[in-house]
Amino acid sequence: MSEPTIRYVTDNESYVRDTTNMALINTDRNAFSIYKSRRADATQAKDLHQDVEQLKSDMSEIKGMLQNLVRGIHG
Repeated sequence: MSEPTIRYVTDNESYVRDTTNMALINTDRNAFSIYKSRRADATQAKDLHQDVEQLKSDMSEIKGMLQNLVRGIHG
């Protein structure tokens, strides 16, 4: 197999192209680290939102059960 050849494709040296398979590669590790951090934050926010929605649903269910209990005692 031949050695991969890398060449710069823009004025920004963080973008290179592997000429063996024409893949565009971003070599900026800091940008990748920031991306991963933002992605983790978004996942955590989504999980938190789902937890809050589940708690709201549980509270509504508990409220309904308490109302039925009170109606049964006083009704």
